[in-house]
Amino acid sequence: MKKSIFVVSCVLTCLLAQSAFAAVKYKRFPHCGEGLVSAKTCECHVGTTGRYHFCHAGQYCHSDGMCRQ
Repeated sequence: MKKSIFVVSCVLTCLLAQSAFAAVKYKRFPHCGEGLVSAKTCECHVGTTGRYHFCHAGQYCHSDGMCRQ
């Protein structure tokens, strides 16, 4: 009986931790406009595709989705 309670509690703990990790892993930031980035962190997208790179303040977001100084 104790083993089954232990196994169930381990499984529930793993499921809860997995959903919390997914929320951190897939955190989204606002989109950058093309040009100088003023936001702390934003996503520089390649046109309408789903590909992007993270840009930080002081970098430039280019139309190819890359962030450069």
